[in-house]
Amino acid sequence: MVVASRSRRAAAVALRRVPGALVAAVVAFLVILASSHLRSTHQNNYVRVAYAWLHGRMWIDWPGRWMDAVQYPPQTGHYYGVDGPVPALFMVPLVAIWGNAANQTLVAIVFAAVAVGLAWVLAERLGVKDSGTLAFLALFLAAGTDLWWCAMLGDVWFLAHLVAMAFIFGALVELTGKARGWVVGLCMVLAAGARFPEVAAFPMFAWALWTGAFGTPPTREQRIARLRSFGAVLASAAVAFVGYDELMWGTVLDIGHTVYYHADAWGSPTGSPFQLGYLPYQIYSFFFRAPVLVEWLQKAQWPYVKPDPTGIALTFTSPALVLAFRAKQPRSIVIALWITTALVAAPAFFYYLNGWVQFGSRHALDFMPYLFALMALGVRERLPRWGVALIVYSALVGAWGVWYWNSFVRTGT
Repeated sequence: MVVASRSRRAAAVALRRVPGALVAAVVAFLVILASSHLRSTHQNNYVRVAYAWLHGRMWIDWPGRWMDAVQYPPQTGHYYGVDGPVPALFMVPLVAIWGNAANQTLVAIVFAAVAVGLAWVLAERLGVKDSGTLAFLALFLAAGTDLWWCAMLGDVWFLAHLVAMAFIFGALVELTGKARGWVVGLCMVLAAGARFPEVAAFPMFAWALWTGAFGTPPTREQRIARLRSFGAVLASAAVAFVGYDELMWGTVLDIGHTVYYHADAWGSPTGSPFQLGYLPYQIYSFFFRAPVLVEWLQKAQWPYVKPDPTGIALTFTSPALVLAFRAKQPRSIVIALWITTALVAAPAFFYYLNGWVQFGSRHALDFMPYLFALMALGVRERLPRWGVALIVYSALVGAWGVWYWNSFVRTGT
């Protein structure tokens, strides 16, 4: 009995020593993996991009109209993917083994779990000490946003969001630690190479490296060294992306989304996919679009309420985001995070599509890490009961979205 008691105490002590971030990441991975039914998405654009690279070309094996790609030159050329190329880098090892049958969804789940784990670390470094508060913040990110839904499907656009989120959290964690310029730069280059709006966050990271706002103020020599290495990574990446565009389109400009917009039935034969005229629709999508009553001949039918096919506003899916408004100090960081949130969000508010077929507002994932940091700053002293209620509600809505999609939309395994 004594030996058994000592063994239990030793096991309890060992468990307490396991980092909470690791536990959060593992739990997120297992839950999302189970909800994915181990499916492999048919929207595996990045698998096909990686396959093309491994065979010495840029054009993909296009399976049909259901996969987003552009024919370039129009009506005469091969088909090309238009999304940021970075996620395809992480598909290369799997594609080298399984070819076009590689499972892109599995990679999406891994990046989702990494994002959750890094978010936990970030919240700790921003001053959140209570383990319960950390757990609720992790719960919100994992289930109260579109992260879970995107990861369990793993489609091309969703993988891009998750890759970007993981590297943004990585950059923010680095800022709160050693703040090495080249590490921050590499993380942000990889994030922007997955989701282009992240380029708008570069100024905040340069400012943070110079001032040391997220950590210990650096010496002048450290400031210069940080910005030098940060700038060197960004410059190298710029050259690489210019070369990539030259290989893809025959021009140093990234024209993929514009070409796609001109060919898309929901776009226009001319003009830019970013226009002021799309702003009212985007405002409605982000803040006002509600769930839909399920009815037939004016009689409610199971499951009674369903997502609008083109998404649900953050107001209904993620109301716990209001906790970000509790952040007051450090004032410089709070201001910088809000400005960065606005800059990164801006392209989505002028884009011609809101994310199209989706559960919530997936484009919000582009600026979610900055809002998450604000939430952590806002609750580091205390998470109010109403905040707990909003987080639990947001998580339940996220779980409902996953259940609905598995039950009525993507039912196959």
